Amino acid sequence: MAKHLKKSSGKCSNRLSLNALAVVLCLSILFFAVWSLFVSQDNSMYNGDSEETAEMETQSMDAEPQENTTGYLAVLLGETGQLDSTYTWITTDSTVATVDENGVVTGLSVGRCQMIVNETDDCIQIIVRALEEIDGCTYIDDILIVNKTYSLPESYDPGLQPEVESAFAVLAEDAALEGLDIYIGSSYRSYAFQEEIYQNYCELYGWEKADTFSARPGHSEHQSGLTIDCNTINDAFGETDKATWLAEHCADYGFIIRFPEGKEDITGYKYEPWHIRYVGVEVAQEIQAYDLTLEEYLGVESVYDGPWEG
Repeated sequence: MAKHLKKSSGKCSNRLSLNALAVVLCLSILFFAVWSLFVSQDNSMYNGDSEETAEMETQSMDAEPQENTTGYLAVLLGETGQLDSTYTWITTDSTVATVDENGVVTGLSVGRCQMIVNETDDCIQIIVRALEEIDGCTYIDDILIVNKTYSLPESYDPGLQPEVESAFAVLAEDAALEGLDIYIGSSYRSYAFQEEIYQNYCELYGWEKADTFSARPGHSEHQSGLTIDCNTINDAFGETDKATWLAEHCADYGFIIRFPEGKEDITGYKYEPWHIRYVGVEVAQEIQAYDLTLEEYLGVESVYDGPWEG
């Protein structure tokens, strides 16, 4: 009997040990499952933060203007532009453009970025553009530039370009729907015709005065075939409803007011509310949105290299 009782006690002890081991094993499995879930969620949160950070960085590099964009600066590739030196500036993409402690921006590669004011988080849209000369004509990001700095060869003779004529026809039709008669007063001019016009003005007013409102031969936008003088070249046109409508809506048809009021020191010419230049809708609307001249948009100057010697 004693042996039987002793053997039974041993069996119970073994069963208890096995049960305890099973409980420990179950608890271990449960603990591992909970730990795995926690780690998985933690990694997911970490990866989410990384993706959000990457997205923010991508947005900061975006070519589109941000909500706090307060200005625009274009520079040519390899050249410099100037920002307000009283602020500390930070570039969003140092491969496109850099800025030093004096606010000097240097264009390093063609593209767009922003310069952010460290003190306020306001930013300036920065565009680095490429200049190319083809057959004596100068293009900046495929836009033909004609001003006091950049000229056309005497042989350039395209006439009024069809795309310009078509766009203006739509503009005139839409203006007519509002009771406004906007028409072509003058458009394409040859090199020889512009030379005659400019020389006449020089005889009447002298070349220095003539340079403020008439282009020298080879430097007239009219020779490009991309420009139209609407209605009449009279300052009184600027006071009409037609001029107001033209200034407000011409960008919707791909045109800009080429020589806007208050920008004479940039364009080199007096205000001409009748003079429109075709650049395409997207470019025209961006120029209008930032209140720019074509010189400011492309990052160039308009200055003759010396007195007229004709």
